[in-house]
Amino acid sequence: MSTTLHIPPQLRDADAYVINNSAGKDSAAMLHRWATTATPEMLERTVVLHLDLGDAEWDGVPALAAQQAAAYGLHFEVRRRERGGLLDLVRARGRWPGPGTPFCRSYLKRDVARKYYTELTTRLGISGRPAHIVTALGLRAAESTVRARRPVVAPDRAASSGRRQITTWLPVHDLSTDDVWKTVRASGIPPHPVYQHLDRLSCRLCPFAGRRALITAARMAPDTALDYALVEEEIGQPFRRDLSMARIIEAAEREDTGSVRPLHPYGAAPRTLPSRTGVCAA
Repeated sequence: MSTTLHIPPQLRDADAYVINNSAGKDSAAMLHRWATTATPEMLERTVVLHLDLGDAEWDGVPALAAQQAAAYGLHFEVRRRERGGLLDLVRARGRWPGPGTPFCRSYLKRDVARKYYTELTTRLGISGRPAHIVTALGLRAAESTVRARRPVVAPDRAASSGRRQITTWLPVHDLSTDDVWKTVRASGIPPHPVYQHLDRLSCRLCPFAGRRALITAARMAPDTALDYALVEEEIGQPFRRDLSMARIIEAAEREDTGSVRPLHPYGAAPRTLPSRTGVCAA
């Protein structure tokens, strides 16, 4: 399987490339294809950005994102919402994120990324014209009908200004899940061990996940599930309209816990990542 990435002509002379890396499989595939296809000049202008979700994130995710970037010799940055994480947002708003109000994405990801674009624009120091920043996201058409309709390349007018032009790019939009895993295996970089039990590396307990995934996650992260249940009781609103965290915990406790064991952040034992451009991360 070829892992060569098609880089649209209009993106080849950007002033900076921000490769958003959640440390999940889609981001890992995108990062590998970018690092093995882009020119040295493009890689010099590349930043791998991880938006840290705080307590909502699985253990070891920020460190794994950093290791993935280091394996290719790419500059890495991490940013987090300064005014608290998901539970702080839920308390402030008195409700949980839902399909019609996914405010977690807006506050924890979009707004944090836009603040970083401002920082990066200042750092670039370009005058006389807007700095052109390409931000790459590991979103795929196969994930949902909404994502299938998203254009592969599009201007982000809301994030742009007189000082910067932000272009959103979806480099792996057309890949199937099988193609993604083949690319991850080709990279030689081990995925996060959560994939031993779950299909996605999202928040530990995501309101948009299915019931079975939520029960499994609650068994893997019982302390986090309890924290969510306490906030659920505090605000008087269920985690999901059709499914409370209390019920998720009850279901998790009823099931056999022998098949879900506490996981080392990088698997059963520490592993050494392969060297890329002279950089080797453990």
